[in-house]
Amino acid sequence: MKKETLNIFITILTLIPLTFYLIISVYALYNILSKFSVDTLIILIPITLGILGYIGLLMNLKKDKGQKWEFINLTFLISGIIGWVLFNSFVGGIEAWKWIIMIEEPDEWLIFVGPILLTMYLTIIKAKHLTTMYLKL
Repeated sequence: MKKETLNIFITILTLIPLTFYLIISVYALYNILSKFSVDTLIILIPITLGILGYIGLLMNLKKDKGQKWEFINLTFLISGIIGWVLFNSFVGGIEAWKWIIMIEEPDEWLIFVGPILLTMYLTIIKAKHLTTMYLKL
C-alpha cells in the first residue's frame, strides 16, 4: 500500500468520529457567540482551533498540494491538536487528564483519544514531508 493511500485511509478513519465533534463544536460556537461574554472566550479559543484542525484533516485528503498549502495544512493540524489539549485542560481539568492517562474505559478512550493520536501521527508525517520538500530546494 502506498504511503499516500495509507495517509488518506487514516485521515478518513480519523474524520469519522471527529465529524460528530465538529457538529457539537459548531453548535457550541453558535451558542457562545449568540450570548458572548469575556468569560466564554476561554472555551471559544479551543473550539475555534479544533474546527481549524478538522479543516486541516479535510485538506489532508487532497494529494499533491503545493509547498504553501502543505504548510497551511500542517498549521491547521497542529492547531487542532492544541485546541484539543486546551479544551481538555479548561473544561475537564485534572480529572480529564487522569481519565486519558489511566485508560479506565478503553472503548470510550479509543473514540475520544484515538482520533487525536491519529492526527498527531498525520502531523508528524506531514512535518517530515515538508522538511524533505524544504531540503530539496
